[in-house]
Amino acid sequence: MPEDVIYLDNAATSWPKPACVAEAMTDFLAHSAGNPGRGGHQLARAAAAPAEGVRSLLTARLGAPCDDRVVLTHGCTDSVNIALHGVLSGLAGRVKSSTPIHVLASSVEHNAVLRTLQCYAERQMIELEIIPCDLNGWTDPAQVAEMLRDDTALVCLSHAANACGTIQPVREIGSLIRSQTSHGLLLVDAAQTIGHVDLHMQEDLADLVSVAGHKGLLGPTGTGALLVGERAWPEDPEQRRFACERRGGTGAAGRGRIMPDTLPEAREAGTINAVGVAGLLAGMRWEMPGRHEHEQELASQLLSGLGAIKGVTLQGLPGVEGRTAVVLFTVEGWHPREAAMVLDEQHGVCVRGGTHCAPLLHERFGNGERGGLRVSPGWATSRAKIARVLTLIDAMASGRSTDTHHQTHAAARR
Repeated sequence: MPEDVIYLDNAATSWPKPACVAEAMTDFLAHSAGNPGRGGHQLARAAAAPAEGVRSLLTARLGAPCDDRVVLTHGCTDSVNIALHGVLSGLAGRVKSSTPIHVLASSVEHNAVLRTLQCYAERQMIELEIIPCDLNGWTDPAQVAEMLRDDTALVCLSHAANACGTIQPVREIGSLIRSQTSHGLLLVDAAQTIGHVDLHMQEDLADLVSVAGHKGLLGPTGTGALLVGERAWPEDPEQRRFACERRGGTGAAGRGRIMPDTLPEAREAGTINAVGVAGLLAGMRWEMPGRHEHEQELASQLLSGLGAIKGVTLQGLPGVEGRTAVVLFTVEGWHPREAAMVLDEQHGVCVRGGTHCAPLLHERFGNGERGGLRVSPGWATSRAKIARVLTLIDAMASGRSTDTHHQTHAAARR
């Protein structure tokens, strides 16, 4: 890591990556960079090995029914799009009436979900309702129960709010869907939690789970996965509610113009990001004892320090219980983007200012136009760096020049 950078934007992408990630990608390019699944020769087989390793690890960690139900993608947004387009177009093809498909989405959703759903809502293909959250960014299962209908086809729920870190009650909502709807599916966006917070696909009653490889799993950008449950993709092809909306070569089934009907090939058109997957496998295998506890301690330090600064308003849960290590706040007198720019350009502090692709959540918090400052420490962040940032925020809030604090900057780099 460059010594003059304090990186606190791990909710966007984790950095630095463990050294083994770059080493694995370099080794793959040097020795194994065939095309996975495209040929039976030794380099094609070698290129497929990291993909099978990632499928196996994700199955074990997230409770997918089997490795074949782990579809490798180019990121969590790609996973969400495959899921939403597949489910909604599949249902539209099966529904005979002109009644729009009933869909619920939480107000903490990322734009990957909201903008994709909006495309269908504008064409009146779905009836989209937004589940409100409370002032901590939490979705109440009782509110979901009131909004569910027998014909609700899909519920979209982020495992944790990307803007403020609040973890959502996935299992409770999954149970409601199965008890109150005829065939409703639950799509869980786990971009912010996998690698930090446990999720078990079958025990938590999720039918589709989208995964980012470049955040908590410590892989490179351009990697991800979609886990497909048995309710979304039953063995009986006539019962499937997850259509194919991406077509192309799959290597193993080259003949014919129809996509294969077996997973994962049915949803993996084109060559996967094989070198990225090699890096992702290395990141998933890397271990740092006490990593989660370390990050939560840093979040606690942030919450305590920011809460003591006059002019700072925290948003989300007041403590670390029930949240990821993501802290959202505003500073009186500062536009969040301006504050983030000053921290970056004058002090080498990388945080994010704005609405963080979560517009409905910021509207709930009352800062829909401006958003907030988001600080998200990672495994390589030290307590000294957090203390340095708190000093800078205190200076901003009090109207003092932050330039007077350069003397303590060198200590924070260590």
